[in-house]
Amino acid sequence: MGRIHLGTIFGTTITLDFSFLLLIAFFVVVNVQSMGMQNALLFAPVLLISILFHEFGHAIAIGALGFGSSAIVLEGMGGSTYNERRAKPWQDLLISAAGPLSSFLLAWLTGLVIVNVAYVSHDRFLASLLPMLAYWNWLWGIFNLLPIGPLDGNGILRNFFRLFLPERSAFVISIWISMLVGLGVFIYCLVARMVFIALLVAFYVRSSWMQWEFFRSHNRTDD
Repeated sequence: MGRIHLGTIFGTTITLDFSFLLLIAFFVVVNVQSMGMQNALLFAPVLLISILFHEFGHAIAIGALGFGSSAIVLEGMGGSTYNERRAKPWQDLLISAAGPLSSFLLAWLTGLVIVNVAYVSHDRFLASLLPMLAYWNWLWGIFNLLPIGPLDGNGILRNFFRLFLPERSAFVISIWISMLVGLGVFIYCLVARMVFIALLVAFYVRSSWMQWEFFRSHNRTDD
């Protein structure tokens, strides 16, 4: 699929892959019956703002640590921030944590606007958009802290282990935690009938298993 260059902010390029539009379309279609078309369409700005803000959290942390500008790509199931760096474990830990923290920050700031700006309650669009934006950023931040790769929680965990363990040991422990916790979350979501999250986590678990198999076959993590 093609990509659209959206612009550059403080040296960080922003690119939108057409697969991201499929993600938006999926959320709209899945929720249109329960929310109505007008509210379901709000997922377009909510997903765009939320994921872009989240990835900028990573990019800002990368820049603050002296590794220069990054490239943000909105794609697939969310977004990615690319930067060629040789960081120390504590630096990579902070970079991983910056994503969820930025989601919580956006949720908190949005909540402040809802409570303190009277105009919001009189504008139908903002009155519908902002509570949704706050809710999904709290949810997105918490979900990202799960220690399941490729979520930020697994990056935080792995880099924490890298502070006092060899790289390979840190990888082995974190990848097995990823698979075991992912399996537990998958089963829970199936029982709770949260099918989409179950399928998403199953994809993550499969990715972790493939990383493990690659490590076993080639004796390297391929980072």
